[in-house]
Amino acid sequence: MVNRHLVLALAILVPLGCAGRKAVWKEDPAAGESKAAATGSDAGSATAAGDQHWAKRTDPAAIRAAIAEWEKVAEADPKNLDVAVKLTRGYYFLADGYLRDDEKAYLSTMDKAVKWGERAMVAASPEFEAKMRDGAKIPDAVKSVPKEGVPAMYWYASALGKWAKMKGFAVLLGQKDNVKATMDRCLELEPTFYYGGPHRYFGAFYAVAPAFAGGDLEKSKVHFNKSLEIEPSYVGTKVLWAAELSVKLQDEDSFVKLLNEVLATPDDAIPELTPEIIVEKGKAKELLAQQDDLF
Repeated sequence: MVNRHLVLALAILVPLGCAGRKAVWKEDPAAGESKAAATGSDAGSATAAGDQHWAKRTDPAAIRAAIAEWEKVAEADPKNLDVAVKLTRGYYFLADGYLRDDEKAYLSTMDKAVKWGERAMVAASPEFEAKMRDGAKIPDAVKSVPKEGVPAMYWYASALGKWAKMKGFAVLLGQKDNVKATMDRCLELEPTFYYGGPHRYFGAFYAVAPAFAGGDLEKSKVHFNKSLEIEPSYVGTKVLWAAELSVKLQDEDSFVKLLNEVLATPDDAIPELTPEIIVEKGKAKELLAQQDDLF
């Protein structure tokens, strides 16, 4: 009981919207205006160059090169939704895929993903931006983001959740409502996005959250299963299931089974996601190496 009250007290001390971060809607509105003119051909060339580097994202240097090209476009056109989403996902994958062993670099890079996610949601919805600049909270304002903003919301929420989890449990609780409300909106508008991504998130959410904060292990299993029904070959779902739900349940058999299934999956099971599958298989190996400590 003492520990529970301590956690709740710590959560109260963490501001819901910042926890050491300054959101883009707290900045001067002029900061979002174009800083330099760019022709359509210039922007298209830089975007295409970034896409070419992104295709080689098994190498983190290629991700950084992609980001550098896309940022040229975003500097000239801050409201370019497509490029803002690319940058959000790019920084997210760089951190999640290649910086897990370096907490400082991970947090800095994932924070950049969150920042670009905020910019992407602003680009997707002027109404959302206006509400946030007027002092609204994300759980209310995000309801105004339309379906074309689902990619922005999904990668923003994914990055914010990972950033908060690395910062610590109190920060995670403090950001819980922002992340959950954003992913609720994704689930409402496009539940199949990114290979069942919204369901995958809620599988992890209901496993990670303690009961007093909304955790529900049965709901976790339901969402993980729905995500796998949408795309059985997306191995990240099984990695999350093993890491969060199997460990929470202390179900070692399912932990081993799921991770071995991940390792047995061909790298190109989803051709366009070969780099992501390789990363998830690496996570599976790391988890199996921790098995004795987790059970």
